[in-house]
Amino acid sequence: MAGYESRRYGNNYNENRPQNRKPGFNQKKRDEDLTPKIHVMLDSNTYVDTAEAVILKLKNGNGLLTTSKIRNLLSMISTLYDEVRRGNRQLNKKEQGQIQYIRLHFAYEAGRDPKVKEFVQAADIMAHIKDIGEDKERFLLFCRYLEALVAFHRFNDGKEFR
Repeated sequence: MAGYESRRYGNNYNENRPQNRKPGFNQKKRDEDLTPKIHVMLDSNTYVDTAEAVILKLKNGNGLLTTSKIRNLLSMISTLYDEVRRGNRQLNKKEQGQIQYIRLHFAYEAGRDPKVKEFVQAADIMAHIKDIGEDKERFLLFCRYLEALVAFHRFNDGKEFR
């Protein structure tokens, strides 16, 4: 292998290697990922507009996320949504644990698929899950927000963004 490197760059690998490369596309993308995003808590009066803005941003950025993928993310919370809706004012420990598991699952799916990661980051899903705490109304609002994301995804090109 050393012979290959010496033929390609001369005798010393680092000596003839170009040092002043401009940051490429990947570097720019990495820098954008490091820019802190201002988190705004969901509001019952603006969550629909927020969801629409997220989907339009992803559509313009060529965020190819299939409807089945986004609906799978929504289905994780559907059974818990039914339980919480009928329950008390605050979430019990079991429900809080299930919400944390949902957060973990979102992180796992985002790690597996770059498009899901882009969606989770654009929609600020992780921060919104953290905002829930023990508050039942915050959880229900989060569920409605996810439903709005699915609805606007469907409204803006259906199965996949093109």
